[in-house]
Amino acid sequence: MSYDLYIWDPTRHAPLPSTDAEAYDTKERLSELPDGRNFTLTEFGNALVQRFAEDPAICTVELEAFWGADPRVTIAECKSAAFCLQLPAKGCTQQIAYAVDAAAALGLVVFDDNYGSCFLPDGNILPEDMKAIWASDLAEMQADAADPSRKKTDGRNIWQRIAGELVDAIGRGNPSR
Repeated sequence: MSYDLYIWDPTRHAPLPSTDAEAYDTKERLSELPDGRNFTLTEFGNALVQRFAEDPAICTVELEAFWGADPRVTIAECKSAAFCLQLPAKGCTQQIAYAVDAAAALGLVVFDDNYGSCFLPDGNILPEDMKAIWASDLAEMQADAADPSRKKTDGRNIWQRIAGELVDAIGRGNPSR
C-alpha cells in the first residue's frame, strides 16, 4: 500500500484548480492523458533527491526506502500528464512536505489522493479547512525533529485521533460493558 501524490504542471496542462473538486477532476483527467517528457517534472525529481541527500537525519536510509522508489526513475517512466509519486504509506509527512516545497518552487500542483487535498504553488491548500490539519502535521513533524526525545504519537492523523477519542468516550459511557 502506498500514499499517492499526483503532481502536474498547470502551465502545460490546465489552469490552477479553484476548488478541491476541480483539483480531483483535473487529477483524474491528467492521469489518463498521454504526455511527453516534462522537464519541470524532471527538475522536481532531481529536487527531491537533492533534498534527501542534504538532510543528515534521513540520508542514512536508502533513497528508495524514503521515497518508495527513485523519483528520477519513476518520473522518466511516467507517460501521463500527471505524475504519481507513490510514497511509503507509514509516516510520510516529511516526504509530503519535501514534495510540496519542491513542487511550489517549480510552479507545480500537488494533489494528495489520500486526503483529497490540493497544494497550489502559491501556498494555498484546497479545501481551505485542510490548512489547519496540514499546519498541525507540519508542527508535529518539526517538533519531532527539534527534540528527538519527544514522545512520538501513535501515527494517527488528527481525524483518526478525534474519531478514536470519540469512540473511546462513547465506550466509557456505555453501562452495558
